[in-house]
Amino acid sequence: MWQIIVAVLAAPFSYIMTKLLIERIRSSGFVGIDIFKLSKPEIPSLGGIPLLITYIFGLALLYLIGSIPTSVFASITLVSIISAFIGLLDDMYDLPGMFKPSACLLAGLPVIIFGTYIPKLYFPFGVAFRITYIYLLLILVGISVSANTVNMFDVINGSALSGTIFTMIVIIVSAYLMGGDSTRLLPGILFLAVLIGFLPFNIYPSKIFLGNIGSLLLGSQLALFGILYKVEFQAVVAMLPFIHNSFFFLNKVKGFIEHKRLRYKVTYLDEEGLIGDARDVNAPITLIRLLVAPNKMNEKDLLFNVIILFLVSSGLALLSIVWW
Repeated sequence: MWQIIVAVLAAPFSYIMTKLLIERIRSSGFVGIDIFKLSKPEIPSLGGIPLLITYIFGLALLYLIGSIPTSVFASITLVSIISAFIGLLDDMYDLPGMFKPSACLLAGLPVIIFGTYIPKLYFPFGVAFRITYIYLLLILVGISVSANTVNMFDVINGSALSGTIFTMIVIIVSAYLMGGDSTRLLPGILFLAVLIGFLPFNIYPSKIFLGNIGSLLLGSQLALFGILYKVEFQAVVAMLPFIHNSFFFLNKVKGFIEHKRLRYKVTYLDEEGLIGDARDVNAPITLIRLLVAPNKMNEKDLLFNVIILFLVSSGLALLSIVWW
């Protein structure tokens, strides 16, 4: 039981670490413009740094007290560091759009090297497929796709983080209901606690942005825990809002392009601080654009609608366990 307490204590530690680093990140010059605010404030943009520090520290503690097997500790730690490092490089050097999805393929290698996977996919109604060799490819692609899908949805205050929190809850609850024990779930509980501690600083109105370092870290962990806990199906269903956003973006743009490099205007901010659809037929139909298409709304209400969508997809994911 006390191992769970150690994992849960990551939340206040994450809060403190973020609070300590916000101004240091700002003074280093890593800031982003909050485009959906009339005042266009500059916000520190490397929120993934306190997240990664807290997460790795918590994993190390759990490993040292014997609560995590060596293979699992190595897999989670290396996947986290690789994905975060790729994001940091992009934050620092603004690399081409294809860099992140290509480089993030490397993040799945630790899972394969340390053998922390079972090459079998489970679906409702007792359907299962053993795909020994194809599963190796799915690990590499799955972690990369998940990381970049979350990265592409980090567009309004708290959107990527709130979606990740809901998905992680689904992953942990699904794994527990499907035969998991609390000890095996400790890394997932730890990661969820780290996110909750960071939430007050990233939710509307944001005091710090995730940055590519943070959003890639978040997305890689969703795929990783889906693989580790054998709840890939539930993880994908819970991530449907993420998937919708990235699918229609890529379908229209035909490639990985940063939002700031788009030639088309997707949404706009009017003089009253309301977000509206730019009505550009050439622009991708992102989830945010779809939500504001009927009527303009402010960022806070937009985030509320995003959260509702994640609640629905999370509920559907958990409901699928009934037919397992």
